[in-house]
Amino acid sequence: MIDVEVFSKAGIGKHNEDYVLHTEIAPDISLFVVCDGMGGLSYGADASKIIVHSIENYLRQDLCIHNPEQSIINALLSANDELAKECVRLKSKMGGSVALALFVGNACYYTWLGDVRIYLATEGKIELLTKDHLAIEGNHSFLSSCINGKDFRHIPEVGELAISSGDEVYIATDGYYLHNEMGAMIESVITADDDATFVCIRLK
Repeated sequence: MIDVEVFSKAGIGKHNEDYVLHTEIAPDISLFVVCDGMGGLSYGADASKIIVHSIENYLRQDLCIHNPEQSIINALLSANDELAKECVRLKSKMGGSVALALFVGNACYYTWLGDVRIYLATEGKIELLTKDHLAIEGNHSFLSSCINGKDFRHIPEVGELAISSGDEVYIATDGYYLHNEMGAMIESVITADDDATFVCIRLK
């Protein structure tokens, strides 16, 4: 059994370009995806929706239960292809950071591209499972990996966790984790300029 809490709020004076999906794609298989549209490019909110639903559609149709890791990688590739088509159609540059958690029985498979983070909270400790794909040049930082319709620089990494009752998995965008204590739920103060999204997945 899984309980879910979701918080997502636009930054001050902005439209929310974060997008969250949580759904059951097959019996005892739950999918969670969070995407943070790249505000420096065009159509950030649209990019997030395209990426998330492309991942969902692929896994609904082609998830191989005996090799979920490869299925997840293929889903990211499929989302990248779909976004590339939309970039051509709109004659625009689009992109997003994404993190995914797929719960299959007592296992959680996870991946990410960009700086949406995934955490595990167990036995009173919180562990960051992901490492931001960020590069720094001078005073500027940029995403070294994301979904933007271009070829991936490296094959996405897929992790696997054994999960048990009482564990919690968090997925958060930078607008949340840079301004709030991780795991502090939703009524915590959100005053950031950036969109903030936090998903708490609680195993029962």
